Amino acid sequence: MRTQVVQIAILGNGPIGRSLALALADTPINMIMLDTLPRQQARPPQPDRTVALALGTRRLLQDLQVALPLPDSAAIRTVQITQQGASGQVRLEAELLGSPEGMLGEVASLEHLGGALEAALGCCTNLVHMATGPVQDLHWHPDRVTLKWPELQVEAELVVVADGGHGNLQSLAHLQRLGWDHNRHAIVSTVTPREKICGIAYEHFLDSGPLAFLPVADGQFSIVWSLRPADASRIMALPEGPFLEALNRQRPSGLPPLIASGPRSVYPLFFQRLWAQPQQRMALVGNAAQTIHPLAGQGYNLGLRDVITLAAMLRRAAAGAEDMGNAGLLSDYARIRRRDRLETIAFTETMNRLFATRLLPLRLVRAAALVALERLPVIKRELAGRLAGIQLPAASTIPDLIITEPRHV
Repeated sequence: MRTQVVQIAILGNGPIGRSLALALADTPINMIMLDTLPRQQARPPQPDRTVALALGTRRLLQDLQVALPLPDSAAIRTVQITQQGASGQVRLEAELLGSPEGMLGEVASLEHLGGALEAALGCCTNLVHMATGPVQDLHWHPDRVTLKWPELQVEAELVVVADGGHGNLQSLAHLQRLGWDHNRHAIVSTVTPREKICGIAYEHFLDSGPLAFLPVADGQFSIVWSLRPADASRIMALPEGPFLEALNRQRPSGLPPLIASGPRSVYPLFFQRLWAQPQQRMALVGNAAQTIHPLAGQGYNLGLRDVITLAAMLRRAAAGAEDMGNAGLLSDYARIRRRDRLETIAFTETMNRLFATRLLPLRLVRAAALVALERLPVIKRELAGRLAGIQLPAASTIPDLIITEPRHV
């Protein structure tokens, strides 16, 4: 059996795992990134999956020298929030922030984000990348963690779990869990409106849950449609014409009729939060730490803030020749990230549950609240800044990464 001894083992080869490796690329920290997808399982292409990059996230990626804008990305300059059956709406404009970029964020292909991160990692000399499949066994020692596969053993001071929460680490590593099923499935597709509209994202609340339209290239929109499982199965089975008819009946005001759609996929919606004890020498980042509702598209943005915070702390530890997995560092990481994580979770869960309630009094209150919010520019500015990832809780300020050498890709 081959043995690899490293300081940091990153479990997961998705955008979050690659972002962490890139944030540590110019350090002397010895890393290995392990693709834990089963080897016999081909990684499926996901051309219909998109990612919303908040303005704050774009700035962090630029600091990491990721080439932006990503191919075929589309800027979000306005977010329109509406409720089915109510005339009130809230429009969050980029002008509220006064940012030089003139946007709240952008939407890009998940595949293109992964490719840009991989390209930026081309200059990383302190990283070994291997495809291993799921971890088979795990053991703790006072100064390291041992991960085992049939033909490989990895010994690391710190294990960073960045596998999206889809691996078998929860039971294997005895991770703590809090979570619940939303009893909803999300249909994802790309649709084309009759007239081209650029720069507007629509968040439309239905009785079944939110229906989001995110702008993508060529005037199209990526949709995330939350439905009860039986309704999702029925709509997934529809031909394109009836599917568009059903979607057009639900579309928000201001969005022209939809005339074409791409391939569809569906996945269950649930909330899950996982965490390890500080003495376990494990740090969880991104969806491995918190799987949240896609409402407001905060998943990768929240995960990247996990990554940048952890990377800054690991840089300081490396500069002081400290143990990468010491309990004090991991306790501080959890403390710093707690407020931002909990606020984002609370926002998405509260909005989802509040707007999914059918009771007439609450529907009337929600409609009145949308009208009132539209007339309160100070609160709109705060909401826009939070969604754009540039106004975070003081306790969760993202540390600056001190890049020691310029990166050339």
